[in-house]
Amino acid sequence: MKKTLISLAVLAAASGSAYAQSNVTIFGIMDAGIVSEHGGKNGNVTKVSSGVANASRIGFKGTEDLGGGLSAVFLLEGGIKGDTGESDVSGSVFQRQAYVGLVSKSAGTLTLGRQYTPLVQRLRASWRSVPGWPVRFG
Repeated sequence: MKKTLISLAVLAAASGSAYAQSNVTIFGIMDAGIVSEHGGKNGNVTKVSSGVANASRIGFKGTEDLGGGLSAVFLLEGGIKGDTGESDVSGSVFQRQAYVGLVSKSAGTLTLGRQYTPLVQRLRASWRSVPGWPVRFG
């Protein structure tokens, strides 16, 4: 019942904002390489392999200004195999992060869905600020 009321409130707020600006970004990492395997049960094999140095991923994130200091936000992020194009987790499309939320300039942010914990988000921000630190996380 609460989910229905929240959904209706978001739709009602968005319906009057046809003139608002939206922003959608496509992001990701595609990592593939040629791998040569020797001595396995299949003998010597040379093949294209995904995720040699980093896990490949694709994502979509965006915002929509709803007016009055309120914005809607979303993020969809999933792992993919660069050599085949399929999801890196069978039966799942956006298994890394998938959330929707509201951002208020006065009240803060509320997001619902699958997302990284605040600790992981803080660590990622800290690692990005260290010069020359090549760590990729998540």
